[in-house]
Amino acid sequence: MTTISMAQLRDHVEAKKRDIGWVDDDASTDALRNKGANRSPEKRAFLARVDARAIAAGKKPTRSYY
Repeated sequence: MTTISMAQLRDHVEAKKRDIGWVDDDASTDALRNKGANRSPEKRAFLARVDARAIAAGKKPTRSYY
């Protein structure tokens, strides 16, 4: 078994993205997101709480559809 650092893993993932032509921008990421059409009320409430906690901590909330 080989042990690698998180930096090595990040570099490996970035290289693979380049190899397959992955575009890592906001529009591409948003297109891959689950739009939440079948999301339960509990999951919608959970995502709302996550957003509220991020805002309270001064962080940008992750875009969620709920």
